[in-house]
Amino acid sequence: DAGHWIPGMIEAAGCECVKIGSESSPSPNSWNGTKSKQVTWEDVYRADPDVVLVACCGFDLERNVKDALGASDRLGKLRAARENRLYACNGDLYFARPGPLLLDGANVAAQCAFGGFDERVTEAVGKLKFSPKQGDAWEKIDFTRDSAVTNGDIEDIPECWAKLHQEACSQGELSYADSATGYHVFTELAHKKRGKCCGSGCRHCPYNHENVKDHLKADKILQPAFLYQRTDMASMVVPESSNGNTDPPIINILFFSGGKDSFLALRRLVAQQSENSAEPFGIVLLTTFDATTRIIAHQEVHISNVVKQAAALDVPLVGVPMHRGTSEPYVDRVRRGIDVIASTVGKDKGIVLAFGDLHLSHIKEWRDDALGGYPLEYPCWKRPYTTLLDDLEASGVKCIVSASTTDVVKEGDVFGRELYELALANGVDAFGEEGEFHTLAQVWEVDRRQALGLTTTEKDSY
Repeated sequence: DAGHWIPGMIEAAGCECVKIGSESSPSPNSWNGTKSKQVTWEDVYRADPDVVLVACCGFDLERNVKDALGASDRLGKLRAARENRLYACNGDLYFARPGPLLLDGANVAAQCAFGGFDERVTEAVGKLKFSPKQGDAWEKIDFTRDSAVTNGDIEDIPECWAKLHQEACSQGELSYADSATGYHVFTELAHKKRGKCCGSGCRHCPYNHENVKDHLKADKILQPAFLYQRTDMASMVVPESSNGNTDPPIINILFFSGGKDSFLALRRLVAQQSENSAEPFGIVLLTTFDATTRIIAHQEVHISNVVKQAAALDVPLVGVPMHRGTSEPYVDRVRRGIDVIASTVGKDKGIVLAFGDLHLSHIKEWRDDALGGYPLEYPCWKRPYTTLLDDLEASGVKCIVSASTTDVVKEGDVFGRELYELALANGVDAFGEEGEFHTLAQVWEVDRRQALGLTTTEKDSY
């Protein structure tokens, strides 16, 4: 069963999540924002939904097709299978990751739900600019047509090592056997018994990987840790206040993807503080990335590129590796990264979370709900695109398209006024805010003061 943002996506597609489980369960669409829960096949049979989407977290279309075919003996009992309304989807790309492509996922849900049932709907959603195609994002499963797949043909999902680690620690064990490799892995208890970070980038290092060599961190860390630190971490102020105070009472943690939107949010944070307050403030960048590939989701760039950005700007950076196939929720993982920052700068500092979102309300609402325990700020929210473009040009920073889902914008293109106008003319969001394209800001090619928007009259201790 899917919780979190999935029920909201289903509702946006014009459908309703079927009620599965006990009679005391909440009403279907009140699940939005709650955690996923485990259900039995008997629960599914009793619910007998009109449409079934197999969109497992972390799995692409090909793998979800295999899983659906491998479960034909169970799924085949459902009315949805008998009426040819069973689908497999790219769960990893369109359903599992909180980001703009969730809008595409809602479109996929609508195409699957209304296909062959109400062609007016499928025709309408098919004309939208965020309309993934059959064969790329989803596929109909027909047990009478498709070849059967046995469970032995499908790579099994290793038992969640986060659960194994938790169980081992609860029993006081110093190691556990990894279900995927068979290797024994030291638990956090074993590392604490040693009393220091060994520098090897261990899976359960409780010391924030402090002894991993700086030039190896981008490739080795498995827990949230600083990937770039200033020589003087006590001084994180931009710009320095007139009274010379370099101990900021507020730390802004900017969720940073390396693209133009988060870069513009960084510039806006600097500008806002310079305009509105004499109080110093600090900035730390926080970037999540795939722990296996080291790639930043959607941007399709390696985390080492963001480390290069942080070094060029001389802004501290914390990396948060996201592990596939674990039971640790995304938000809990992010909070670990925030804790790393808080423990370094001091628990007495106020923490503000900042994001580069421009206008997608459903993403902002999810952040407000999931991370609402902290003050949240959106420096570029609803600012006119022309204003953002002017500011990007003022920075002198070149932004290169790193990923694209539209033929209008190509990987390797330079994002600027010409590309902006081309996107507008072809009905594409001119900033790619709905996931059409993503960029990498090459801040290392420009003087850091110009890139950050610091004026020549400001004393810079940041």
